[in-house]
Amino acid sequence: MIKFDKPMEKGLDSIEGRDELKYAMAVAVAGRHNIMFWGKPGCGKTMLLQRMQDLLPLLTDEELDSVKRIYALYGFPKEYVDKIYLRPFRMPHQSTTLEGMLGGGKNCKTGEISLAHNGVLFLDEAAEFRTSVLQAMRIPLFQGTITLSRAGHTTTYPAKFQLAMATNPCPCGNYGSSDRVCLCSAKAIEQYWKKFSAPLYDAMTVRMSADDTDVSPVFYTLEELREFISDAWEAQFERQGCLNADLNAEGIHKYIKMDKYAEARWARVGLERELTGREELDLLRLARTIADMHGNPTELCEMHICRALQLHHKVPVDII
Repeated sequence: MIKFDKPMEKGLDSIEGRDELKYAMAVAVAGRHNIMFWGKPGCGKTMLLQRMQDLLPLLTDEELDSVKRIYALYGFPKEYVDKIYLRPFRMPHQSTTLEGMLGGGKNCKTGEISLAHNGVLFLDEAAEFRTSVLQAMRIPLFQGTITLSRAGHTTTYPAKFQLAMATNPCPCGNYGSSDRVCLCSAKAIEQYWKKFSAPLYDAMTVRMSADDTDVSPVFYTLEELREFISDAWEAQFERQGCLNADLNAEGIHKYIKMDKYAEARWARVGLERELTGREELDLLRLARTIADMHGNPTELCEMHICRALQLHHKVPVDII
C-alpha cells in the first residue's frame, strides 16, 4: 500500500490557486516524470516545486535501505541516517561544482545525484548552474547510476532520481511578460536557454510556464492529489512492475494502447508539433500516467492525449 507522511507545515494546501500547476506536479510524481517550471521572478515556481515534497510517497523498505547506505557512505552521522524515512528531496545551490553534483574526489565520495536516489533533485534557478554540471547530469539521469573513477579505482553508485527544475525565462527574468520590460539581448536569451541543451530539455516531460493563469476548472485538495498518485503507482506496479517513466520502447508498445479517437488525435500531434523521438515516447508515457490517475482504463482516450499535451509546453523562445 502506498503511504504518505503527514503534510508539511505551510505545505501545498497552504498555497491558494495555482491548481493547474499543482495538478502538473501530481502527474509528474504519479509517473516519476521530470518536471520544469519557468516564469518571471516572484511568480511562485520555486515555492510550488519545494512543496512537491507533500506529494512524494514514503520510501519502501527496499528503497529505504539503499538510501540509508548512500547517506552512510557520504559520511552523515549514524543518528541522522537511522532517522531517515522520507523520500530524499535535494536542493543543491547554483554554485555546486561538478564533483559536488556527480561525486568524486580522493575517496570517490557520493554526490548530490546519488543523495537524491529514490527521490527528487530540485535545481532552483537552473540556468544559473554551470553548463558543465547540467550537461554531466544527462547520462546518469537516463541510466540511473553514476560511475566514478579515481587513480585506477572505479565505483558505481545508484542515482535514480526525479529531476525538477525552476528557471527564469531570461537572465533578467522579464522575457514574455506583459507588465515588465525585458532588458536582455536576443543573444543573451539564446545563450541562457542553450545551457540546458536539447537532450536535457527533452528529458523534462512535464514543463509549464508558471506565469500562466490557471485554466483548470477543477480544484483538487492535497488528499485528492495524493489519492491520484497512490492509485497510479499501484496500477503501474501491478501492470508492468515499474513506473511509467521507466517504460522502455518495448514496454510502451506492450502496455500503451489507444482507442480510435486517441489514435486520431495522436496522428495530428505530429502535424501540430515538431517533436523529437524522445518527446513522442515521453508524451505517451505521460498520457498513460494521466489515465492511471483517473480510473486506469486499458486504452488511452483522446482526453488523456490532450491533457498530456497541455502539460508539455514549448520553450518560451524558439531556440532549443
